[in-house]
Amino acid sequence: MSENTIYWLWFTLKDDIKPKERIAVLEKYGNAKNVYNATDMDGIHNLSDSTFKALMDKSLDDAKNINLKTEKMGGYILTIEDEGYPPLLKNIYDPPYVLYCTGERIEWEKLLTVTIVGTRLHDVYGQRVTEKLAKELALSGATVVSGMARGIDSIAGITAIKSGGKTVAVLGSGLDVIYPPEHAELYNEIRKNGVVMTEYPPGTRPLRENFPRRNRIMAGLSYGILVTQAPEKSGALITASYAIENGRDLYAVPADIFNADSAGTNKLIKQGAKPVTTADDITNEYPYLEIIPLSEKRTEEKQRDKLKSLDLSALNDLQIKIVSELNNEPLHIDEISRITGVASFEINSELVMLELQGIVRKLNGNIYELI
Repeated sequence: MSENTIYWLWFTLKDDIKPKERIAVLEKYGNAKNVYNATDMDGIHNLSDSTFKALMDKSLDDAKNINLKTEKMGGYILTIEDEGYPPLLKNIYDPPYVLYCTGERIEWEKLLTVTIVGTRLHDVYGQRVTEKLAKELALSGATVVSGMARGIDSIAGITAIKSGGKTVAVLGSGLDVIYPPEHAELYNEIRKNGVVMTEYPPGTRPLRENFPRRNRIMAGLSYGILVTQAPEKSGALITASYAIENGRDLYAVPADIFNADSAGTNKLIKQGAKPVTTADDITNEYPYLEIIPLSEKRTEEKQRDKLKSLDLSALNDLQIKIVSELNNEPLHIDEISRITGVASFEINSELVMLELQGIVRKLNGNIYELI
């Protein structure tokens, strides 16, 4: 917990303050701690009496209780001032000042995040295209963001996890209120393979008005928003509107023009969304991001595990250096000599010793690899 977390909790737990008033107060005072220490609200126009009264209540009891409850659940709290707060999310209008999270602590700046949304009442086509694109995105190294809702959202999350990728779910309730309840297993799988987050404190029920605000976070977390199937009247299109409002890229899957279930996606394409048929249509838009395909990540992890399993205690310094270099990839003896700055005949002697110990093996053309 950072130094100012309690003050951000105190500020955000005051439910009656409208977003415009929160923004105005923070523009004047800078952060929640300064708001807490303020003894008046002079200079803030159109501040309601109820908001003034709420901000003059300096009790931190509720904030401390919510913090303790989150910790007991195994969760953690990110405030907009924290280093681990998603940088893309900071740049939207009315960002969440507090995020309640459970799962991994993600290095957001290293990720290509793509939000996948769509109708809850999908057909076979909607399921198939969502599974195809979520799988391709996961395998490409992208992180799939969803709302863990019924239908397209849950298909996207489940597919990304089954493909070995990471996923993020944004809730319209507290972390301790899993909605829909039948997604409890999915909730736990996402925690193991990513993060579940919400701006709502523990105990918050999944009220209808929470979900449009939840959608702005889903849009704000990602570089692009992909709508795989949606009718003209769909909550997914709210997320799409947030994408446009905040300058995010918008993608949609084209579909049968006679199918009302896909009328929303076809309409988005007519309005300027980029049509998508493969994940490459999305990932190729971000050449400046270092996206590592899962196959390469798994190879790297396997190599690291291989090195950890070796007993290096009996090796000399040069042998350890050779083994460390071979942990990355098989190398020609001359390349090992170049990297280490040691003559090839000395490298050859050490490689013979490592072969006898069963640590390396020689391939064709004087190339060596770890066993």
